[in-house]
Amino acid sequence: MNAATEAPSDNYALAYAQRRSWVMWSWLYGALIAAAGAAYVLASLMTGNHPETGVIMFFLGAALAALGWLVSAPKRFTGKLPKPVKDVWRAEQAIRSNKYMVTFTNIAMAVILLAVTFLTPRGTASDIVPITAMMSVWAPLIGVGILRTTKLLVNRNTLYDHWLQRRGNGNG
Repeated sequence: MNAATEAPSDNYALAYAQRRSWVMWSWLYGALIAAAGAAYVLASLMTGNHPETGVIMFFLGAALAALGWLVSAPKRFTGKLPKPVKDVWRAEQAIRSNKYMVTFTNIAMAVILLAVTFLTPRGTASDIVPITAMMSVWAPLIGVGILRTTKLLVNRNTLYDHWLQRRGNGNG
């Protein structure tokens, strides 16, 4: 019995979607740090502050993103079947809840940043604005990544079928 007949195809499709998600997140964390650094630099320049912290974050994030891309290259370009997973129920739960979680966390982050900015004594001080600008990119970018992962989970069967066709296995 070959590997493709040992588990339901949805388990392989989910494993393939999870592999694609892992590949995406391997470079996205570094890109998130780079984006936060860029926001820090822009806010620093607009407020007359020194942008060194943001520049360091930008280059560190870019290096981490590149390293993540390199580390994930074998998984990105592999022709090996993914190892089947058994937690399909967890993927279904994520599909149902991720959109609401992303919405909630973005609203919560906006409320926190607005409170820090307007309700604290130094919230609008020129040396604090770059920090809040840096923090303002985290929740939306993480949200984009989570929603992309959700899309991979939703479309897992189609993505897996296309991957099998490109690989030369037909439909399994």
